[in-house]
Amino acid sequence: MNDTFTYFQKKGCTVFSFPGKTRVLSTSPLNGGITAHLTHALNINCMNGAYECEMLGNTYEEDLNIHTKELGIDPQTATALSTAAWTELCAVEKICYQELSVTAAVTGGIDSNGMCPGDPSSYYERNGAYEMLPPGTINVFIYINQNVTEAAMVRSMMIASEAKAAAVSHLLLGSCYSEEIATGSGTDGMVIASAMEGELTLTDASGHSKLGELIGRAVRMAVKHALMKQTAACGPRQFQVLVRTGRYGITPGTLWDFYIEHEILFHAYNISFKKASELEEILLSRNRNSNLVLCVSLYLHLMDQLRWGLIMEPEAVREGKRLLLYGLYCGRDTYLGDVYPEDVWKNEVLKTFSLKEQLIYILICYFSVRS
Repeated sequence: MNDTFTYFQKKGCTVFSFPGKTRVLSTSPLNGGITAHLTHALNINCMNGAYECEMLGNTYEEDLNIHTKELGIDPQTATALSTAAWTELCAVEKICYQELSVTAAVTGGIDSNGMCPGDPSSYYERNGAYEMLPPGTINVFIYINQNVTEAAMVRSMMIASEAKAAAVSHLLLGSCYSEEIATGSGTDGMVIASAMEGELTLTDASGHSKLGELIGRAVRMAVKHALMKQTAACGPRQFQVLVRTGRYGITPGTLWDFYIEHEILFHAYNISFKKASELEEILLSRNRNSNLVLCVSLYLHLMDQLRWGLIMEPEAVREGKRLLLYGLYCGRDTYLGDVYPEDVWKNEVLKTFSLKEQLIYILICYFSVRS
């Protein structure tokens, strides 16, 4: 017997076939929950020719049912998840330990729908009717080649969800709905399958167990690989000032708006930009400057810790200012704090700024230094 599922592409979808009698735990409305009679799991691309999410039924379950039939599979024997991601870009990771193996297959892209638990919601369900979310989903399919008890299956889903969240947060992907670091999207789904005819029966999938370890490692690796394949989400793409500040709404436009609002203050220190495009051009030219990216990233972590209630605002403002003034390099043996007179950093208006406003103020001062 094969020790993992087999899979193939059909009509833009991925069809996973189980090698024998299989216990399945699925988040899908199509044969969701725990079952022991399924033969297939499907990853369905929901996009039409115009690259728009298209529902083929009145409900999500009806939609999956229709897609399953179109693939030539009996809906009573399958569970399915839907995604706007290209299923052809599925990332597969298999990890083994002695006779135990865990295989994770993942598709994902959350640039338009990344979120953190507790973010503002996008719909309220009433009698099965709800508003569709923007495209963006991480779908995880896991196959365990040994028999896993129902309780351990649920624990497996917990550890897999934690691994998915860790992979996303390690990339510092921002929520599209708040200032938080994303842990996934609002439409993520998961299917976990275990071989009921395996040699072993496993009762524990906690983080301390070998099964939990393999699930965590396989899912974390596959999620990162899938996000890189689908949206190029990786270290080099994330190493940009505008990517790091995006979840805080700090863009060339917001910098210009702030500059116009406080133009008199900036002019007092000979800080002047003739038009928005001038400021944006300078920002973009330094967008990947390593010194700037690192300093801004550390400052943003202060903003995160302040929002999480881990530090006090007066200390965050003071140390954030110190970080930028004596961290941002402006030339040979010269830092930003050395370029302007002391009053630029101690004026009364600056004392009224929030931690975010102080960052924008200092960035505008930095971009006015022609290097």
